[in-house]
Amino acid sequence: MMPGMQITSCRYISIRNKSCLPSFGKGLLHRLFLLAVIIILVVVFCFHTVDGRDIHVALTELKPSLYTDEQGKPSGFFVELIEDCGAEEEWNIIWVSGSLYESWNRLDSGEIDLLPAVTITSEREHFYDFTNESALSIWSQVYARPDSGISTILDLDGKLVAMVRGASSGIAFRDYAQKFAVNATYLEKNTPKEVFSAVAAQEADALVVYNSAGQEDSLEYGLIATPVMFNPALFGFAVKKGKNQDLLKSIDKYLADGKKNPSSTYSLAMQKWYGIKTEELISPWLWWVLEVVAGLAALFLIMSYILRREVRRKTFELARQNEELQSEIKSRIRAEADLLDKNKEVYAAYEQLAAMDNELRENFLELRKNEKALMEARKKLSLLNALTFKDIKNTFFILSGYIQLSKDAGSIEEAQFCFTKEEQILHSVEVTLSFIEKYQNLGINQPKWQKILYVLLNAISHLDFSKISRTVDLPELEIYADPLLEDVFLAIMNTITQEDSAVTHVSIRCQQNMDGIIIMVESDGTGIPKEDKENIFSWEQAAVGGTSLFLAREILSITNISLQETGEPDTGIRFEITVPKGEYRISDA
Repeated sequence: MMPGMQITSCRYISIRNKSCLPSFGKGLLHRLFLLAVIIILVVVFCFHTVDGRDIHVALTELKPSLYTDEQGKPSGFFVELIEDCGAEEEWNIIWVSGSLYESWNRLDSGEIDLLPAVTITSEREHFYDFTNESALSIWSQVYARPDSGISTILDLDGKLVAMVRGASSGIAFRDYAQKFAVNATYLEKNTPKEVFSAVAAQEADALVVYNSAGQEDSLEYGLIATPVMFNPALFGFAVKKGKNQDLLKSIDKYLADGKKNPSSTYSLAMQKWYGIKTEELISPWLWWVLEVVAGLAALFLIMSYILRREVRRKTFELARQNEELQSEIKSRIRAEADLLDKNKEVYAAYEQLAAMDNELRENFLELRKNEKALMEARKKLSLLNALTFKDIKNTFFILSGYIQLSKDAGSIEEAQFCFTKEEQILHSVEVTLSFIEKYQNLGINQPKWQKILYVLLNAISHLDFSKISRTVDLPELEIYADPLLEDVFLAIMNTITQEDSAVTHVSIRCQQNMDGIIIMVESDGTGIPKEDKENIFSWEQAAVGGTSLFLAREILSITNISLQETGEPDTGIRFEITVPKGEYRISDA
């Protein structure tokens, strides 16, 4: 045979030989098994490599929103949301602790991917992207010690206010204070606990944080929430501009689904951390009824194969109607829950608007009062300028006469006499100009609330009261007057000490009546004659270097306060300052 024919014959024989089949089948099965194992390992390895994306999330100290608990673990409302959302999205959450200021810098540098519990501002939108769904509605609140007396934004003028570094609540407060011309000093700290500790230790007068951060810390540090609230905002999540957009989409979907379901992790966390309760969509007993109904439906389906076709049709129809009813019930419960949440939000917004309306009304009345006082001050300045011009004009007329007399003098003695008169006239002009210079700022600065006791003590400090005893019986009284109020009391006390050298005692007290309050400054001594009681308030007395009671009366009249002398000539001097209602207030302290 030829070689080719031998090979063909051998192949034919090997195929026909049954003893050869087991060996060939075993090899093929072995290869298929190895291939299947390799495919399974590749699939498992691929799934393992794509599963568990690392997400670096900022952990700031903003209790109860998010913080580090006593065991050093992340805790809080936003922690529960991120952990639950991360479990659904198969994220590996890596928490990065730090202050809010540090976290913003880390988000800029890419050290973290996500920053929770932040608000949207126009400045931040240039550099960051935010979730469309908000996790929580908040507002900025001012907290202080119970005895601070802070009830409006105006009470923070000149105060030291603590705030969290990098927080939009502090940025919004600076703008809010600037709108009302409130000049406050600011102290920045890294965490809410540090700002609460600073106020409790009297390192600062007040602090501003979001109300969500102040609920627990205010109780812990013995502080109270003042009526000063502003800047309503929405708490959400932030990423770097143009980065990690898939994180925002996943969180938006998670929040939207959670708000629709009162039994979701989102709703339960709201109830746990902020006390906002929600109703479950379906109560447990209704789930049990649904399970029973489903079981009965299954039983009817099984029995339908045995019973007549009509019974099976009716049973199927009953099951379909029951499902429609349950769907309608779920829709109505969901709509009621949404409506309840909306009502709560509207009511909270209404309360905030009502508070803002009251504050605006008070500010409007204050501005009207300032405007009226400014108009009065302008009238006083016009009168003062007219009187001054008239006096100076008359003085220079007299001066020119003496100059002419000195020119025509026939002897040195006559010229010397004229020179002496001229010198006296120039001195009186100098006194008048000095007097006018002192009161040129009358009405320039708007009136303000001033404590009488402090103003009185400052006025007395300019005079020699070493030989005069005094009695002060005044409550915590404040009056609304021009900033030159101290000069009023200085003029009164100067008159008492100069008019009667026999004065040994001065008393200051007040008396309320239906129209307002009267502040009385009384002394012993001989007093002022009746014919001179009004003369002491005349312009002529002030212009010649008198006690300036003329200006004292003008200063008080800017805010409708009157001044008069009512003492008996033989019993001493008594000045009465009558303050109408609305222009004074007495503190509870």
